[in-house]
Amino acid sequence: MSATRMMLAVVADSESQHIENRAVLTSNYMQPSDLVGPVVIHSNDTIQYANKEFRALLGLKPTTDIVDTPLTDFVTEPYRDPLHAQFERIQDESEPIQGLQVKLELDDKATVTAIAVSSEIEWDGKMETHTSFINIVESEDSGAIPLTENAAQQSPIGVSIADATREDEPLVYVNDEFLELTGYSRAEVIGRNCRFLQGAATREEPVAEVRAAINEQRPTTVELRNYRKDGSMFWNRLTISPIKNPNGGVTHFLGFQQDISDRKIYERERALFEKQSEMSNQVMFITDTNGIIEYVNPAFERVTGYSASEAIGKTPQILKSGEQDEEFYKELWETITAGDTWEAELINRAKSGEKYRAHQKIVPITDDRGELTHFAAIERDISDERLTQQVLEVLNRILRHNVRTSINVIDGYAEMLGNGLSEDEQQVAITKIREHTTAINELSEQTTTIRELLSGHEDPTPLKLDRLEAFVERQQKTYENAEITFTPEDSLDASITNGNVFEIAFEEIIENAVTHSDRDTPQIEITVKQSVQDDHAAVTIADNGAGIPKSDWDVVKAGTETPLHHADSLGLWMIYWSVTALGGTVTLSENDPRGSVFTLEIPVNK
Repeated sequence: MSATRMMLAVVADSESQHIENRAVLTSNYMQPSDLVGPVVIHSNDTIQYANKEFRALLGLKPTTDIVDTPLTDFVTEPYRDPLHAQFERIQDESEPIQGLQVKLELDDKATVTAIAVSSEIEWDGKMETHTSFINIVESEDSGAIPLTENAAQQSPIGVSIADATREDEPLVYVNDEFLELTGYSRAEVIGRNCRFLQGAATREEPVAEVRAAINEQRPTTVELRNYRKDGSMFWNRLTISPIKNPNGGVTHFLGFQQDISDRKIYERERALFEKQSEMSNQVMFITDTNGIIEYVNPAFERVTGYSASEAIGKTPQILKSGEQDEEFYKELWETITAGDTWEAELINRAKSGEKYRAHQKIVPITDDRGELTHFAAIERDISDERLTQQVLEVLNRILRHNVRTSINVIDGYAEMLGNGLSEDEQQVAITKIREHTTAINELSEQTTTIRELLSGHEDPTPLKLDRLEAFVERQQKTYENAEITFTPEDSLDASITNGNVFEIAFEEIIENAVTHSDRDTPQIEITVKQSVQDDHAAVTIADNGAGIPKSDWDVVKAGTETPLHHADSLGLWMIYWSVTALGGTVTLSENDPRGSVFTLEIPVNK
């Protein structure tokens, strides 16, 4: 079984989307041109529309105006109340389709026996009742019902009528779709009980239910394996409904047959797909052609934080992070609606507000006719994978470059000391050696911090936003020559899930602003704004220093280094990695009139 076929199974919706009990003989939204045979559209009992075939059946002129006339006026007295009761049952939706044997009074006072089949449809923007009349004048030789062209004859599903007054309930009418579905001719089925469609794989349970419904003279719907004339099996969704006379006696059984073989295949494959997808660590979800989510697997719920009930009925826009522009999504939509597979990396946003990087693949699903029916998306969270890869690449370059440089410098000055230097030269050499040993030690401390960063979010310690002020005060004591101010713009009652990781970024930004400042008194302004609506906090750290080279930040923002484009310090990377590990974003801009502004968008919890 192909993966595409398996994914198709999961999006095959229940028969409610494809098999409507209401308006079985007609489409949900009717136009006069759609109606064939004697048909009336009415509100309760009042005629809203009657076609020319109905007028002809009554012997009326085609131009005779019968709109706003009670439909029961054309039915003989014993049948009026039962027919009116049928309309009421349709309107209160107690039964979606009803049939009743009635006698219609013709213009010349003669009568004609017919079956009135009623169902609910949408007509002119409102739900009305649709009644189709099937003439049941029987011929002496065959017992079949000779029909003029009518709605049942033109129905897109199989329609049959069985005579309940005869032994073994023989068929007295079948429409063309019934013949198309089963492969039999009309002469081969009229007069036989419908059980001739059963075969070796037909289960006894649904057959027994049909027998019980006939014996108890009640409607029922079953799904059972039937067989065509050529021996091929198909799944038949069979609905039978008793047709009664005014005295309540059942005269006929109205049957509807619909081939649901494709749906049964879908259900079987869906069960296999869901069993596999529910054990998968990859996020999987299915949408219809309008992008409405119809299915999500447990990994979706775990990664995104949205439960199935919260996601189903929505669109994937609930995961939109704002990191991709409209052109990105336009290209995505044009690709999949053209029937092509789309694959890319993107940043999504979980219900908690945390952003995560994913590798996503969307596969268009088509039916046997090649028409698009759904889209299946599979995505893998690569946030940690991408972060680890970046860390290793950057550390590899910086460690190789910085450590090698420091060792070469230390080795060179050590050699000079061994060759004998003046006292002043010795002091210079010693100072340089100490500077580089300090740099190596700092680099070692940074790598330790990075190691903690990569593992720290597995054991998070929450940090309440209202404790940031105390944290800033500690930084002020550490950097006494600086002026550090803290301004909360809102009441702060939320928490950052992993305070340890946030502190890495926060401390690195402040240290950078102080140690690289060209001012006697570095000034750092910190503001915090909590957004309850989107579960985020915006932490802004602005300084008055010389600023950070744009080229350095562009490398970090791009996420990759090259021999010609790289950031010289681990500091910027540590800021970026820390915020990314929190599922947030960091932006760098110029301060006015000088300096840098870091803005950290961090997901928070109430």
